Amino acid sequence: MRILLLAFFSLLCIACTSTKKPVLTSVTILDIKPRYIEAEAFKRVAEYLTGKENLGNRVIVRTDRSERAGYYFVLILDEQVRDLPAGTYIEGEIYSPQSLDAQEHTFKLPSELPKNNEIFIGLTGEDWPNQSAIPAAWRFTIKNSNGEVLATEKSYLWSF
Repeated sequence: MRILLLAFFSLLCIACTSTKKPVLTSVTILDIKPRYIEAEAFKRVAEYLTGKENLGNRVIVRTDRSERAGYYFVLILDEQVRDLPAGTYIEGEIYSPQSLDAQEHTFKLPSELPKNNEIFIGLTGEDWPNQSAIPAAWRFTIKNSNGEVLATEKSYLWSF
């Protein structure tokens, strides 16, 4: 009887671990932390050894992939980034001191995502040439591959 009970319990445990998580249909952006980050802040020891950028468990998307220094918005989500549906992208609209019109950028998330709840979105290169500049207002919208909105968050001044 014990063997039968143990076998049943084992099968139950295996069945519970193999069920897929449901696809996220919404996510909440808990906070957005904007700040200028120098290129050196992204260097890790492994990069000195290999010459390749090591992101570790961070998700970093930039307007100019060849430039690291820039103005970053760190989106903090209530869910793990790896739980977002495949093909998820972020639309960013930013008013900078450079122009009266909003800069619009689309950031596609990589296919392999780490277990983390932060996304670094960087305006780098020509998109943010002035280190001392501060954005006037911004809005970020996370969308799935079908264009359906999963989350949106904006700065206080975006409303005006």
